[in-house]
Amino acid sequence: MLIYRYKERLKEDKSIEQKRKSEAGREKGQEIETKQEKKEAKTLNEMTVPELKEIAKEKDIEGYSNMKKKELIKALEEGD
Repeated sequence: MLIYRYKERLKEDKSIEQKRKSEAGREKGQEIETKQEKKEAKTLNEMTVPELKEIAKEKDIEGYSNMKKKELIKALEEGD
């Protein structure tokens, strides 16, 4: 009988551990989303040139690859 209880206890412990890992994974996912949201919340002036170029590319702005930061910001603001 003791062996049976021991095995049951091990099963319970494993399921609890799996649940904790699952919850921890969700928390990390939320943490990543929060970091992404913060990145997206940056103003154009706070962004780096590569970040601005990436956005310009997504918005199909012509000539973005040769633009300087101020030009990129202006083009992105006009595109909105």
